[in-house]
Amino acid sequence: MRVGIIGGGSIGLLFGAYLGQNHEVTIFTKREEQAQKIKEMGIRLCFQDGEEKVIAVDAKFGDCIISDQDILIVAVKQYDLPQVMTLLSSASKAIPLCFIQNGMGHLELLNILPQKTILVATVEHGAKRLNDWTVSHNGVGQTNVSVYKGTYEMEKSFPMSADPQFPVSFYEEYRTILINKLIANALINPLTVVFQVKNGRLVDNPYYYELLRLMFEEIYSIFPLGEKEEVFNGVIGICKNTKHNTSSMLKDIQEGRKTEIDAILGYILKVAERKGAKLKTIQMAYVMVKGIEQERR
Repeated sequence: MRVGIIGGGSIGLLFGAYLGQNHEVTIFTKREEQAQKIKEMGIRLCFQDGEEKVIAVDAKFGDCIISDQDILIVAVKQYDLPQVMTLLSSASKAIPLCFIQNGMGHLELLNILPQKTILVATVEHGAKRLNDWTVSHNGVGQTNVSVYKGTYEMEKSFPMSADPQFPVSFYEEYRTILINKLIANALINPLTVVFQVKNGRLVDNPYYYELLRLMFEEIYSIFPLGEKEEVFNGVIGICKNTKHNTSSMLKDIQEGRKTEIDAILGYILKVAERKGAKLKTIQMAYVMVKGIEQERR
């Protein structure tokens, strides 16, 4: 299968490495230098035990033709989506698009695209881009996929990796996977930034854990999805399974990049406002991360 991946960040490279082992993968980058590196070197996939492998893939730069793909996976940050909308709009309407972003604010943008089939996905893996062509797989999770628009036989048509360390699960209701991911991101990312800690410390430190619980109670009052304790325990499980990982938002802060705080807590606060609710703890966490972001950039 011809798989186009838009975005050469950690998730784009991770998907490229795993899918490139048994599919024809092309990475579409926003920098010519990165595209050239990937074309020459392939993608180097590193593991926590020191093992690594190199997977040959193609790469292209800029506003090139993207219609010669069987599926396009969009793996850019939510705030970068407006920059690629023109490119996506020019692609064939028959090409399925799959969006992998944190938060849910991007759903409004998807509604204006002409493609007949649009998928959304969430990723539970831990990954870190080490350079333009190297990604470290720091925590094995899974990819969750659902149809947002159109009809699509996910089990038969979605590109799967031959590697068991990169499983994919399919869901009928897209809001389920997006809200679960939103809740986890809304709790783990901001708190790791505020306290400057790895994910596991949010569970190990009883005071961090208390604040985690307070924030969860507020978020769940706006998004009452599923059984309450089951949802909370799912977040705790992620903290434990990725206890040695640095959250994506903390990595953004450390490297002086813009965070996705507006796409995550900002989105939750907007939904709460529409419902006439005040989320004081969430508002505090949002303002604290915005302040830290301004100091570090």
